[in-house]
Amino acid sequence: WTFVQSFKALPYVCLLIAMLFFIYAIIGMQVFGNIGIDVEDEDSDEDEFQITEHNNFRTFFQALMLLFRSATGEAWHNIMLSCLSGKPCDKNSGILTPECGNEFAYFYFVSFIFLCSFLMLNLFVAVIMDNF
Repeated sequence: WTFVQSFKALPYVCLLIAMLFFIYAIIGMQVFGNIGIDVEDEDSDEDEFQITEHNNFRTFFQALMLLFRSATGEAWHNIMLSCLSGKPCDKNSGILTPECGNEFAYFYFVSFIFLCSFLMLNLFVAVIMDNF
């Protein structure tokens, strides 16, 4: 019965989390959307390649999936390091500068992990626990 009572406030928390993901996905697309796709070779370390064909900021859906992966804690720091300065641009993006990474990645990913992991999940649990 307690869980059912908490359903009244749960949609608002879920909406807040969805807004956070939406805002960060749009910012990520603007700042990191032109980073070139990493191509693996046989001798390379797997952790180097985090901006891949399925894990990037090129489309809104892919950005949401990358943020969901980061929110779960799966290699978010490697994704952050793959978005830093010095990363080449995608050849099809039309960007003439040689680098598309940005030092803003530090603030972007750390703030996202902080907001998602420490605030939003605790708020989600607090809504359920409030009705006990």
